[in-house]
Amino acid sequence: MKIGILSMQHVINYGSFLQAYSLKNAIEKLGDNCSFIDIKPGKQINPRQREILQSKITRLHGNIIKKAKLRRYISKRETLFKTKFFPILDIEEKKINYDVIVIGSDEVFNGTQQCAWGFTEQLYGKGLNAPTVISYAGSFGATTLEKIYHYHIEKPIGENLRKLNAVSVRDQNSADIVKTLCGFEPEQHIDPTLIFDFTELEPPKINDDNYILIYGYDNRIKEKKIIQKIQEIAQKEKLKIISAGVWQDWCDKNILVTPFELLAYFRNAKYVVTDTFHGTVFSIKQNRPFVTILRDSNTEKLYDLLRRFNLTDRSVTLDDDLYQKLNETINYEEVNKIIEKEKEKSIAYLRKYLA
Repeated sequence: MKIGILSMQHVINYGSFLQAYSLKNAIEKLGDNCSFIDIKPGKQINPRQREILQSKITRLHGNIIKKAKLRRYISKRETLFKTKFFPILDIEEKKINYDVIVIGSDEVFNGTQQCAWGFTEQLYGKGLNAPTVISYAGSFGATTLEKIYHYHIEKPIGENLRKLNAVSVRDQNSADIVKTLCGFEPEQHIDPTLIFDFTELEPPKINDDNYILIYGYDNRIKEKKIIQKIQEIAQKEKLKIISAGVWQDWCDKNILVTPFELLAYFRNAKYVVTDTFHGTVFSIKQNRPFVTILRDSNTEKLYDLLRRFNLTDRSVTLDDDLYQKLNETINYEEVNKIIEKEKEKSIAYLRKYLA
């Protein structure tokens, strides 16, 4: 069978890359040929557009040297993705008559986000020419029912999703939206990075040891209380503070890595502090001591992810004792059992519609 994946494979983001790589390879392990479909831009329904790079640089509060370093870092990362990482995915769109198209995973349903393609009905299935169209672990991200009704896009979303052969989401907010707009309960599945084994792709050795790994969007982990607590832990245990793949100007080192090296940095970290979905996923996957910083902008999807693996106690706020949290034992034996069960469920779902 010829399978097409409509995803966010062009986004310069390690989580987006690894989820696309995982889903593609998981499908190909089932014996099918698989390639990517590009997103066709829609309309910009959110008027508050911003220049992403500029917002990151502005957070440096006028420090000219740090701004220059960040510009170079972002430019080099973009070059690496376009010249080294994207070719691994083989994302050049091909003109193929697909038997099945899979929408997902990642935040493909996040129609109110500020992004290059805006709100496009294609991501909900419109215009996809294949006998079978399904989604896998799709997420509405920060898009809520309130936002959907505010921008008057409930009708196209509901009408398009109802036409899919099957709808799979990765979180409860997305499931609630589908149920409200479509009238049925979608299936829920884990992120594809949790169903793929990267062991043979991860480098056995990396250039650093004895470190705390920080993983968050560029310069987003900037709360003084959090930074001070991390620095105190590092000083107490004689650890470096490393940000890999993303820039945090207060860290000891900001390094650029391949997606597979990033997983190795998670694997070898003494502790991980993150505020992202995939940072939490990679910490769980690599069975590391970690905490996830919750904010108003990410609480829904991150708390839901932690709840699924009985790890809600890994969430932290500014006033929590970070050191105590990081040293509380995580029962990864039970967590891994949940992952294996969810993995079997996910593979069975894909096999059902790709057979």
